[in-house]
Amino acid sequence: MRILLTAAMAGVVMLSGCTTSGMQKDKPAFSASSQKTPQQFARCLGPKWQEFNPSTTSIETDSGYKISASSTFSGVVALAVVDKSNSGSLVKVFLPMDWAGTSGWKDAAKTCI
Repeated sequence: MRILLTAAMAGVVMLSGCTTSGMQKDKPAFSASSQKTPQQFARCLGPKWQEFNPSTTSIETDSGYKISASSTFSGVVALAVVDKSNSGSLVKVFLPMDWAGTSGWKDAAKTCI
């Protein structure tokens, strides 16, 4: 019985987990331009998201930064893609579901604009 339960949990985790590339296929929950560089924006947003989720990570990409927060059982719960633009940066926030409980992720990004 334990083996069956463990296998079922592993299946649920694999099916419910959301990758960052999968999230980026959908329309962003929030997008905006900022006059800040991608690095400045990431330095602002990263600590704010860590208040919501301590597992938040930030990685530098060729065009800017990706900041993501994840959960053990549901995978990525929030993703910010910050790309360099001519006037600063273009920010896109992706959420698996855009509902009332996710407004904190978007609000934090808005305060960094």
